Amino acid sequence: MSDTSASSLDSAPAPVRRAGRRSGRKREDVLAHACLVIGERGADATRFADVSEVSGVPISTLQYYFGNREDLLLAAFRYAAQRDLDGVRAAAAALDDPWERVQKVCAFVVGFADEAAPYAWQLWVEAWRWAQRDAEWRTEVLADNAEWRGLLAETVADGVASGRFRADADPGRVARQALAMVDGIGLPIVLEDPAVPPEMARELLIDVLARLLLP
Repeated sequence: MSDTSASSLDSAPAPVRRAGRRSGRKREDVLAHACLVIGERGADATRFADVSEVSGVPISTLQYYFGNREDLLLAAFRYAAQRDLDGVRAAAAALDDPWERVQKVCAFVVGFADEAAPYAWQLWVEAWRWAQRDAEWRTEVLADNAEWRGLLAETVADGVASGRFRADADPGRVARQALAMVDGIGLPIVLEDPAVPPEMARELLIDVLARLLLP
């Protein structure tokens, strides 16, 4: 092979990488718009045409990215789940007090945190519905639950080690109890139950956490 040919090959990948970055950003934008559509319409009523209208991306491009509607829905849930986890990890890392970190994590899950996406709970409800009858969705949802449990358990363990939390607090058990409370408080939030307004839901959540953790 000549030096000229080798030089041409060395320089060829550069524009491909640039295109890939643009494509990746565009795909993320599509998924963010898809999450909004799912949150408003529900997964069953979300079509390529709806996402195309909101995102401005042609249906043919959506089909190229995702293949079919079900794969688009699953990709949107994966995107939202990872975005929430990345967001709460960054927010919690900025807090030194384990008590503040636990509150931040739970508030993020419920959607009370400023950094939380507005469609978070609607997507979770849709994901749970689909996970009941689809093994791939169930695997995704359970794996995501495990990530949140691990994050909470790690934070509780830090608080126990530092003396901020009760010495008998079991990190794994408290993490499961806290998420059970979060899941339970999510239903009236999604349904906008007037008997449990958001501020009351927040107070109930913090009260349970305090009883579980504080000396």
